[in-house]
Amino acid sequence: MQLETMPEKSGAQLPVPARSPSPEWEPELVGKRLVQAFVTLDRLPCIPGPRKPGGHWPRTFAEWADQLAQAELEDSERQMRQQISNRVVIRPTATEIQQMDAAFEWLRALRAIDAGMAIVTTLWALRTARRRSIKALCAEKQWPPHTFFRKKAKALANIAHMLNARGVPIF
Repeated sequence: MQLETMPEKSGAQLPVPARSPSPEWEPELVGKRLVQAFVTLDRLPCIPGPRKPGGHWPRTFAEWADQLAQAELEDSERQMRQQISNRVVIRPTATEIQQMDAAFEWLRALRAIDAGMAIVTTLWALRTARRRSIKALCAEKQWPPHTFFRKKAKALANIAHMLNARGVPIF
């Protein structure tokens, strides 16, 4: 560990540890945190209200012959079906919700700077979080993909610069 000396009033030099540069926000990390924020948003419980369309049929029961046929399935097929039928959603923690709120504040601040970049970045993060096609998004909005990715990169760089200027710690 390197030591720097700090002058004291009496003239003696006190050893002070050299400060390592604090980690800074990078555009790639900002992008990851924005996508993570939308993943967290999707994991939050839904607001109570009317049921979504579809799925109003009563649950069906498996007959004995169906259960026998399922028992004869290969292990890989059985595991695949269990993964599909397992719809447990793990709720986000308080820390993840706070980080989500902070990331959405970044988008709000970006919107004050340039609304177009904020829209591009928000739609990119949302589509990426939900594993949807960015190419399809560009086709829907009639945006050239090169311009879309250039605006997204500029927006992430602006957010990273803003966070570094504010001294926001990395999470």
